[in-house]
Amino acid sequence: MALVVTVHLLIIFIALMDYQTMDPASSKKNVTETESVESDSPCDGKDLTGKKREVVGDRVNLRVGPGTKFEKVTYVNPNDSDQELVARLESGMSVLEQCISGDWARVMVDRPARYKGSHQGWVAREYLR
Repeated sequence: MALVVTVHLLIIFIALMDYQTMDPASSKKNVTETESVESDSPCDGKDLTGKKREVVGDRVNLRVGPGTKFEKVTYVNPNDSDQELVARLESGMSVLEQCISGDWARVMVDRPARYKGSHQGWVAREYLR
């Protein structure tokens, strides 16, 4: 029992030491970055849908925002970590529509499963059924 208490006290002591030596400038920077990410939320509570859709176009680009002025979504090639690929949707893919903005929908691939993590972004709604 004494050993368990000693280990817990040691962990608390190390955590306190790390806290005291933190650089306030880097801590503030991290908070600012987190705040900007939250404010740029793709589905900020408006027009949430949660509907399953099917892709009806071939080689449809995903965008980082709702429009062609936004960059295409890219992901790391699983077979070559030095190569980035453009995330594209193919006819018949199943996607979850998270929200909409005008003629664009924020989606994430549901099927095939291998694209769930890498293929999410904005797509023109005309390519969804």
